[in-house]
Amino acid sequence: YLELYRPLPTSGELISEATVADVLDKGSGAVILLDVNTYSGKELVCYNQFSLFVVGAGGFGVKRNSDKAKPPLPPPNRAPDAVVIDSTTRDQAALYRLSGDWNPLHIDPSFAAMGGFKKPILHGLCSFGFAGRHVLKRFADNDPSRFKAIKVRFAKPVSPGQSLQTEMWKEGNRIHIQCKVKETGDVVLAGAYVDLHGTSGGSPETLPQGGGLQSELVFAEIGRRIKDLGSELVKKVNAVFGWEITKDGKKAAQWTIDLKNGSGSLHKGPY
Repeated sequence: YLELYRPLPTSGELISEATVADVLDKGSGAVILLDVNTYSGKELVCYNQFSLFVVGAGGFGVKRNSDKAKPPLPPPNRAPDAVVIDSTTRDQAALYRLSGDWNPLHIDPSFAAMGGFKKPILHGLCSFGFAGRHVLKRFADNDPSRFKAIKVRFAKPVSPGQSLQTEMWKEGNRIHIQCKVKETGDVVLAGAYVDLHGTSGGSPETLPQGGGLQSELVFAEIGRRIKDLGSELVKKVNAVFGWEITKDGKKAAQWTIDLKNGSGSLHKGPY
C-alpha cells in the first residue's frame, strides 16, 4: 500500500522510518506487517505498508489476521469499465533496474533458478507502476497530481516481454483494478485499487493540463493547501496573486491565487 501526501520533490533527501505493525502466523510461514513513513525534512511525504512473507517461519501460534493491515478488496461483480493493455519489453527488468532495485533475481538466470524460476522475472513494482499508469491514463487525464493512494496484492510473477492487461472498475474516486498477463490469463495483481483525488470545485484536479510544465505540480499542491486552509489564509493574507509562467521566452500559462475572497481559490487564467 502506498499513500502520497504531496508531490515527491525532484531533488533533496528523504528519510524513511519503519515500524513493525504486527506479526502473523500463516502456518507455512510468518507475515511481518511493516509501516513506513517517509519524510522530506519534517514534512511527511508518503506512507507505505508492506507485508513481508518469511518462508518456513510459521507455526508459532499467534493470530493469522490483523486489523492493522490495509486489506485487499475484490473488484465489483460486473464487466470492467475500462481495459488497458501494454506490452513489456525483453529488457524491461534491466531498464527498471536503473531505478535502484539491484536484486539479481531480475537479471541473473542462475540466481533466478535458485528461487525456482526458469528465467529472471520482472520486478513486482514495475508491474505495479504499469497498472497505476493505466488508471491515470483512463480516469485522471494522465494527471499525476490526481493520484492519492494504491493498494495491490502481488499474486504471480511476470516475465519480461509479456503483455500486462489492466481491468478497471470505477466506484466514485476509487478505481478497482485487476492486472493479468494477457498471454496466459494469470492474475498478477489482485485485490487492488487506486484512490484518486476528487474533482469537486476549487480542487486542483479540475485544472487543465499545461503542456508538461513542472509548475503544474507546484500549483496542484498550492490548490490542495488552499482547499484545506483557505479560510485561515484569507484572514491572514487578504490579497490576490497573479502568476505568468513562461517557457522558451513565451507565455505558457497563467494562474490566479485568490486569498481575498470567500475561502480562497486557485484557478488557471487571469483574475
